[in-house]
Amino acid sequence: MKTFDRKLSVLHLVRWYPNREDPMPGLFVQRHAEASALGVKATVVYAHGLKPAGKKIPLYEICEEEKNGVHTVRVYYRLPKNNLPFFCAVSSLFRFFRAVSKGIKKARRHDKTFDVLHVHILTRLGVVALFYKWFSGVPYVITEHWGRYQPLRNEFRGFFRKTVTRMVVKNAAVVTTISEDLRKAMQLHRLHHPDYRVIDNVADKVFFNVANQDFPCKGNRKELVHVSCFSDKYKNISGLLRVVKKLSETRDDFHFTLVGEGEDLENLKAYATDLEIPYKVLTFTGLLEGRPLAETMAKADALVIFSHYENIPVVINESFVLGVPVFSTNVGGIAEMVTPHRGRLVPKGDEKALTAVLTAFLEGKTNFDRAEIRRFGQERFSPETVGRNLLKIYQDAVKGD
Repeated sequence: MKTFDRKLSVLHLVRWYPNREDPMPGLFVQRHAEASALGVKATVVYAHGLKPAGKKIPLYEICEEEKNGVHTVRVYYRLPKNNLPFFCAVSSLFRFFRAVSKGIKKARRHDKTFDVLHVHILTRLGVVALFYKWFSGVPYVITEHWGRYQPLRNEFRGFFRKTVTRMVVKNAAVVTTISEDLRKAMQLHRLHHPDYRVIDNVADKVFFNVANQDFPCKGNRKELVHVSCFSDKYKNISGLLRVVKKLSETRDDFHFTLVGEGEDLENLKAYATDLEIPYKVLTFTGLLEGRPLAETMAKADALVIFSHYENIPVVINESFVLGVPVFSTNVGGIAEMVTPHRGRLVPKGDEKALTAVLTAFLEGKTNFDRAEIRRFGQERFSPETVGRNLLKIYQDAVKGD
């Protein structure tokens, strides 16, 4: 049995993370790392490939940052420029692992030893952790965020990939997922482990600050909001727009704000025009971050999600921190969070059902205790709560080593 007379040192190996090209990917991973830093010495290593275009890009470039208690090492590497698919794939994979190796080496100059490795998102970083365990004896834990294991998505394929992933999962000290649904999906692929745990995503601190802010009365119109990455294949925003159109044909006592950007944003704006949705009931804001996003959501009467596929989007956690109920399709692990006291669920793709529950809400037939929703969200999704849960996982990993 090991005792802890000092802070444990944890190295986070992350597949997705905010970077110089895009500040949005892996924000939920960053918040996990920052929450862990409340109880341990936290270091992040992240490798990011850059496409060779125009100006000269170094083969490898290491950037270090200290932010919110986390020492972060980002390694940018140049992706191969070649028309041979097999060569490109092999070369890209080699450069990725080389970049991760350089990042770990750099991180060890800052913190010479690590007690635990924390892998965020499988599979390749799990291979790094497995080799690290074999050669250094350091245990690793896994947090999986990726919904690719869900049967309807059918994105986790290939004998070799599955075999390697099973080996990585089997040798982990603890495996965590952000929903019970994701755990079940992983086990359907025979990714078995005796110690699976659910670890919640962390809501950004700005949402806790904004939750205590008073906003002017909105009048008689209810404000509905949707926040996503605007990929219609997954988020089904086109279906949501048809529901907005249907509602607008019989009432004008609501306004819908769509927040975000992505590959389908312009097409969806055009689709809204084709549907002839009145401009007074619909607004596209584009990307909002930080306080502007939190304030936009706080002013809403409800968050609406109409996705075909989800795990548990962190925007639900943020909505609950603000005391805002959620209307959503019953996909992924959303039903684990959205109960009748905190919102309503409808079947995937059922526009008639969503129209009905929103109509009942707009007519005042459905009501929620926003203060109770806020209490639930702030107790469960705070950095302090998640940080304590992560510390327990790390301590158990070291004890079981």
